[in-house]
Amino acid sequence: MRLPAVVSKLNKAINRNGGVAYVHCTAGLGRAPTVALAYMYWVLGYKLSEAHKFLQSRRACCPKLEAIRSATADVLTGLPSGRVILSWKGGKYSSVEVSGLDIGWGQRIPLKFNPSESVWLLERDLPEGHYEYKYIVDGEWTCNTSELMTSPQGDGHVNNYIHVSSSDSDNESKALRKRLIAEDDLTLVERQMIREFLEQ
Repeated sequence: MRLPAVVSKLNKAINRNGGVAYVHCTAGLGRAPTVALAYMYWVLGYKLSEAHKFLQSRRACCPKLEAIRSATADVLTGLPSGRVILSWKGGKYSSVEVSGLDIGWGQRIPLKFNPSESVWLLERDLPEGHYEYKYIVDGEWTCNTSELMTSPQGDGHVNNYIHVSSSDSDNESKALRKRLIAEDDLTLVERQMIREFLEQ
């Protein structure tokens, strides 16, 4: 739940500093706009599409709307999880790692080589949600064409992605999660629940 934690820090900083805060990341195209957009959606009361349109009118950027929708569902329904298995075929490599997922783009997780099947594997439990990732094979960032891939982003790059769902969720939580990921707005009660979560 990295996004809610960052938005919580932003919310507290804005409250401490009389309504002002500076949000930045390396290029100002993805992470910072995603945090600003989530703040506008969760705290200021914008519909997600309205906040996105407003943000785009101020700066061309590529905020991750799916990350905001998934984080919204996580905060309001809890964090059911599922096991994922990522793989890279071939034994001719000296290292295979993955970045993204739930660890962010600045971290890497090594895959373990299974010599009997000549495949690199990573098994990981992830909270329900949508995750983008890339492989780093012998130092080269690349996608696995045998796994799901995003459409080209605004800057032209593509990532692998996976959608994790749990069979343990009750039907009410599943229905709420499905609505939150598909819809553009929150009820007053949902927005209040998120604000209370951010104040913790």
